[in-house]
Amino acid sequence: MMARFRIPKMIDCAAKNDLLASFPYLQDLKKSETFAGLIADLDGWRVVGTDLDDRPYTINVPHQIIRLNTRGLNTTSILRSQYFRNTLAFNLLCAVRAAWAAKPEQLTRRMHRPDLWPLIARLSRADTAAMAVRMGFELLDDDRDQLWRHILGDALGDIAQEYARILEANFSAKDDHAALSAAFLAWFDRPERVHASDAETLASMDQGLPSLLWNGRGKLSEGAVRCISVDPISGSSYLGVHAGEIAGDPAWGDIADPINRAHFMQIMEDIGTTRVGSVATRDENLARRLFPGLLERA
Repeated sequence: MMARFRIPKMIDCAAKNDLLASFPYLQDLKKSETFAGLIADLDGWRVVGTDLDDRPYTINVPHQIIRLNTRGLNTTSILRSQYFRNTLAFNLLCAVRAAWAAKPEQLTRRMHRPDLWPLIARLSRADTAAMAVRMGFELLDDDRDQLWRHILGDALGDIAQEYARILEANFSAKDDHAALSAAFLAWFDRPERVHASDAETLASMDQGLPSLLWNGRGKLSEGAVRCISVDPISGSSYLGVHAGEIAGDPAWGDIADPINRAHFMQIMEDIGTTRVGSVATRDENLARRLFPGLLERA
């Protein structure tokens, strides 16, 4: 008998990767118009499950990887708990928005002085929360009311309530930008969120301190705020007049927490500073001429 040879399947090199290939039980999140729009722009990205302790997710921009905290559990274990499945779903909504916005946030940081980075990070986190809430609300039309109820009971539940309240009050509006804007601003109502964001940003800046330079713009522009708050559906910022208000009011960048403020001041003092003994200067060339052979970085 002649051996039967199976014709090899041709690989479609032009086909996009399925971001949720490892999470088939979360495929229905694509029913959210916003989620579908975001992942369409994340071609080449992957979502992998891992144990991240208390962190819901991490974003690796160079390698285009979203690590989602599955606590090391397999799919069978995850599906046994509706609560944990909803937790993963909401964390993924946040992570996808954060990944989509990562490059604009990095570009905004590069354009501005390091003293504005904590504020830029706050704006990015507020945007992530607002957009994740919108995606959860969009899924209400697809029998995902359990997810919405989960969001209402989550740490961002106050933001979800504000979004729903404004949306109901503006039900005749053509879009939900007023509700998104209210949700964005609601993120700042709880100081613990602001403090946690600042602490994470400052820790990251501390690690990269030797490479930080006192370069860039010293004031956040309205355009920069709008860039951080782009709606992937409309292609425009949802903040409206609030973008200008945030850019024009330095109080948005105030650091109230005393520990974070002390850490911030220390980093600002050390940026670009060359120390030789008790002498500090921001002119490294001058330090090399004054103290040849003794130069050391702070």
